[in-house]
Amino acid sequence: MIASLLSLSRFPLALLVFYEVAVAGNGMAAALLILLGTLTDFLDGWVARNFGQKTRIGAHLDHIGDKFFVLLTLTAFYLKGDVGFLPLLLLAFREISITLLRFYGLVGSVNGLGKLKTTVEFLSLVTLCLEPNLGKALLWVAVFLAYLSAVFYIKRPLRVGL
Repeated sequence: MIASLLSLSRFPLALLVFYEVAVAGNGMAAALLILLGTLTDFLDGWVARNFGQKTRIGAHLDHIGDKFFVLLTLTAFYLKGDVGFLPLLLLAFREISITLLRFYGLVGSVNGLGKLKTTVEFLSLVTLCLEPNLGKALLWVAVFLAYLSAVFYIKRPLRVGL
């Protein structure tokens, strides 16, 4: 229950980040909200594992919450003119594709590369608020890791004959 609430909290947090980036232009507030979103991403899994709250719906909420948070925040940066359309498009395509494949059980479980990708995504979002040029570079690293991890997500089920 608590783990799922933490996952769900990323949805309103993403809306607040969108406002702070695209409307208010308050980079420090946006960075703090992104850090809070990052913390909820860490805590929901930790709570689920350590307090017996692991559920299939909770895992889906976690993944969808991450994707919504990252893509809405990137959309805000795009609308503000801080990032180009290409990294947003590439990440959106990858995230939607993997989420759909995961929903239908056609990709493997989260791997270390996927966790690293998510960490770099969140780090790039915070950095875009504070140091945009470095944030853009980190965003491209996240795009690279996104597609590299996708190969492993898809390759593993293919190897076992799904």
